[in-house]
Amino acid sequence: MPPSHVALSGDLHIKIVSSSFLPLVVQVSRLEGSSVHPLTTFPVYPEASALKKNLTLVRVQCGYFSRINSSDSETITKVIDVRWPMPQLTVTPENLKTYPENPVTSILTFAKVECLPVQNTPPSALPEFWLELHYCGHSLLNCGDGSSSEQTNKTSHQVLYSEQVRGLPGRRVFIFRCELFGLSGHYSIFLRPTSSDPAIPRTAAYVKVDWSDQFVFNVHAHSIFPCETHNGGVKVLFQYPSCILASGDRVRLFARLRANVASLAPPTTLEYIAEQKVSNLCI
Repeated sequence: MPPSHVALSGDLHIKIVSSSFLPLVVQVSRLEGSSVHPLTTFPVYPEASALKKNLTLVRVQCGYFSRINSSDSETITKVIDVRWPMPQLTVTPENLKTYPENPVTSILTFAKVECLPVQNTPPSALPEFWLELHYCGHSLLNCGDGSSSEQTNKTSHQVLYSEQVRGLPGRRVFIFRCELFGLSGHYSIFLRPTSSDPAIPRTAAYVKVDWSDQFVFNVHAHSIFPCETHNGGVKVLFQYPSCILASGDRVRLFARLRANVASLAPPTTLEYIAEQKVSNLCI
């Protein structure tokens, strides 16, 4: 029997060497700490061609894993180290502009998973994860590794999106809405286990976002005087990506003032005057 096996990665093959032809039974159990939980038992029938070699090959169906016992007049116990398959997380594209026109797609795969768990497998036997999108600001160092303790201690990043992942899906696709990428900087996508068990794998992917060049802001008036020529207001041209939030942006008017009115130095102080919401009618 191999010393280790990746969970759900395929059938497990066992060689039983015995000079006795008494009925043999293989018991598959799950070992949790010092507790043993039997999963199934089935008889072993030696093949005629293998009798001369005192060798019997046993195939344990994919989905059973943890602990295997073969019994006759005495019990022979073998413990197999079952490991979780390693996840892979990719994101497309890895570099983009704020409020991208095309969706951002992340694909989670457990490459070695080839089957589903057996029926009646308790939920505690399979790991649970959270897939999270974090905004890390302008430094990738703020992203950390996505652990819950770091989320508590760090205030330099925020969780924008989260979705629960149960079990070990062979392949799963996540599509992130464009408005989630409204700020320039670094973003991280974490696959974080809900358990603190260090044996459960985790992974991450990263995205770099720059300001969109679709933002265009122009004021065509060179002067507000005389006011009558502006028909009640100064027109401002504001162009923006199509997927901005419905009312998330505002155009604000500030007055630039001199700290000393008698000074000839350029104005250095801004004073808030008014603002107007930008409504995206396309949403």
